[in-house]
Amino acid sequence: MDIDDTIIHVLQHYDVGRFRQRRRIPSGYVSDHWWVETTAGQYFLKRRHASRGKPREVEAQHALMQFLRVAGFPTPAVALTRHATTFVEHQNQIYELHHYIAGDLCDVARPTHWAVAVSTLASYHHLVGGFDHPLLHWPRERYGPTTLAEIIERILQAWQTQVQKELQVWIARLREHASDLADRLSEFRQLPQLVIHGDYYAGNLIFQGDRLVSVVDFDLAHWCFRATELAEALIYFATERPARLKHIVYSGVLDLEAVERFLRTYSRALRPSELEIRALPHLIRTIWLCASLAPPLKPPLGVEAAPHALPEILMLADWSLAHAEDMIEIGLAARA
Repeated sequence: MDIDDTIIHVLQHYDVGRFRQRRRIPSGYVSDHWWVETTAGQYFLKRRHASRGKPREVEAQHALMQFLRVAGFPTPAVALTRHATTFVEHQNQIYELHHYIAGDLCDVARPTHWAVAVSTLASYHHLVGGFDHPLLHWPRERYGPTTLAEIIERILQAWQTQVQKELQVWIARLREHASDLADRLSEFRQLPQLVIHGDYYAGNLIFQGDRLVSVVDFDLAHWCFRATELAEALIYFATERPARLKHIVYSGVLDLEAVERFLRTYSRALRPSELEIRALPHLIRTIWLCASLAPPLKPPLGVEAAPHALPEILMLADWSLAHAEDMIEIGLAARA
């Protein structure tokens, strides 16, 4: 069955008229997306990646989107099937249909877009505090010292006996960082938790002019420390430019001036706790290490790439450790 036949089959579960045309949307790194036109209008069709397609979890994420819409937060409307479900299962894959929202993706080089994106994250965190769902409580942390230690050991096991002396030195330093993070983050077990968006970056923010009209893609929404999402967003919105790193998923360290602007903008809408500010540098270091060694939905670091990648990974980790107090000072001043 080709894609047009598949789309026609999926659309038959909805009251959206007859299929006219479709265009693949080259956005996102995981799921497949199409703009679809029918005799009833324009829609956005998503085919979930298998790793993000557990039916009951999808239902929970759609419940979150509906909760946010009712609260006035800009999220797309999920179309209901004729049987009042929010998705269609076809050939062991999940398809969901949303009403299409025209616009452009967030341009982080555009100051208004940048500021609106940051303040909207704070608004999301404020609103979502009233929502919870048991199916969004994942059994293990996505990023954390335990996860980091497991990643390091899995990589070593995969490399087997190919660990040369130089690599052994770098691995020892990674283990030191993992141990240090385990000690430091043990102090922050009482951080505020909520259902984070899980993938808050420019590619999931739709603007019309300078107005943000939709936050999309809640496929990674799950219960987590609010500060973890703050750390992820800082990495995305406050990384220095131009890029200096070439061999890992991250392009460089943080721009401390951008960190200050981010935290001041966020704090005007929602004031982080002092405990969250003190945890941020260590959460940033943990995310950098975990996602560099085992990029999401990509193979973990291979031994062939290690001589080029490990120095860059350790540079990020060392930088975050060396500038932890700077970031904390900036954060505490921003929330004052």
